[in-house]
Amino acid sequence: MKPNATHTVAPSPASLAVPRSPIGLGLATSLLLGAVIVTDVLSLASGAYLYDLLRGAPHAEAALWTVPGVEDRQLSYDLFGLLQSAFYLSTGIVYVCWLYRSRDNAEVFAPGTQRRGRSWTGWGWLVPVVNLWFPRRVTLDIWNASRSVGPNSPDRVGPGLINLWWGFWLAQGFIALAGGAVYDTAESIGPTNVGLGLLMVSDLVDIVSAVLALRLVRTLTHMQHVKARHGLTAQEGESFS
Repeated sequence: MKPNATHTVAPSPASLAVPRSPIGLGLATSLLLGAVIVTDVLSLASGAYLYDLLRGAPHAEAALWTVPGVEDRQLSYDLFGLLQSAFYLSTGIVYVCWLYRSRDNAEVFAPGTQRRGRSWTGWGWLVPVVNLWFPRRVTLDIWNASRSVGPNSPDRVGPGLINLWWGFWLAQGFIALAGGAVYDTAESIGPTNVGLGLLMVSDLVDIVSAVLALRLVRTLTHMQHVKARHGLTAQEGESFS
């Protein structure tokens, strides 16, 4: 399958007879996103503690080991980083599972409207280059298929939420890559603080991204629940199985 294909992908109706509830996976994803926010805050606080120590050193060109107490603070920061990565990975796995469930439901609500094959729901996050826009496109197609009709529809925030979340997600990734590269290779105080500062900024951006992702998961899950519950699918009265 060519990643740049723009044709509409045909659904597989045999395996998508009725929508399946995304509520359980949505709740698990929301809780894990909350945990990511907590670990971001802890990492940010630990980074600020280390940054403050290094900023007080008299010579930016001095080696790190010349700063009293730096080993303990670096160890603490690195441990919070490991905890952060563990929750990040766990959240990513559960999030993709929720996204698969939501995409399958979207095929039931609006057959043939998904512009990317089902496999791209997961692979779109991993394949270089296309991972810069495929997840957003997949999410937007799911959103459009899950929309309800009427003034009380829960989807009034529109695709702006998706675009905002995706923008912060990309920004966090690029900042974290730059900061990690500088921090991991630094041997003196000055470059270490530069890398540390970038990583702290990435933590701040990631907190915003996680809050937006949390809103997205809750809203889209509710949209699908409402659409199925009120029979706004091909068969009136259809509900989650």
